[in-house]
Amino acid sequence: MSDSFIYILNFIIGSIIGSHLLVIVQRFETEDFITDKSHCDNCHIPLTLLNQIPIFSFLRYQGKCFFCHAYIPIETFYCEILGGLAFMPLNPFTNQISYLFIIFIFLISIFDYFDQSFPVQILIPLIAVVGFKISYFISDYTPIEWMLISFVILSFLIMNLKKKFGYGDTIIFIILIFYYNFYIAEYLFLLASIFLIITHLIARNKKQYPFIPFIFLSIIFYNFI
Repeated sequence: MSDSFIYILNFIIGSIIGSHLLVIVQRFETEDFITDKSHCDNCHIPLTLLNQIPIFSFLRYQGKCFFCHAYIPIETFYCEILGGLAFMPLNPFTNQISYLFIIFIFLISIFDYFDQSFPVQILIPLIAVVGFKISYFISDYTPIEWMLISFVILSFLIMNLKKKFGYGDTIIFIILIFYYNFYIAEYLFLLASIFLIITHLIARNKKQYPFIPFIFLSIIFYNFI
């Protein structure tokens, strides 16, 4: 099977997953996001299959509902694009664990984008996924490396106490350590910080930004290199 076909297939699957993860966040604890049909949040008319084609439907109807012409949040389009890009470099036949990891990290980042927090219960399946792919075990790190890891995590916790950094960000950092390794986790956080600074510099409305979505962007970037 050619790499081009896998990339296209992954992009399509990823855009569909991104769209559905956004639905989960929007309906969490308010509606049944498993059995209820997709509908417009304004007119509540159930959407047809043609109205739900990721990316295409948004562009085809110019970001509006087909029935009531109410504007669809631009985040829908962003989630579909990012979902496609996030899954594009993965191999669905050999990287099932990576698929699950990206799904839960993506879901957490969407929650963090809207609420600057995420449900703790989402960490349970994410930690279970990480348990299947721990790149570095305790014995793989030297004592000096463990001291460095402890120092960085302690620094994060201090920033948490001073409310300059979210506890969720620290938890995600620890998860990245065990899924990749300490050095890649540091690289991803550095890259996420660069994305955050760039966003802050070019944004018209200066505000406090959730950090986990930028971590997710850095993971997408890392998976392409």
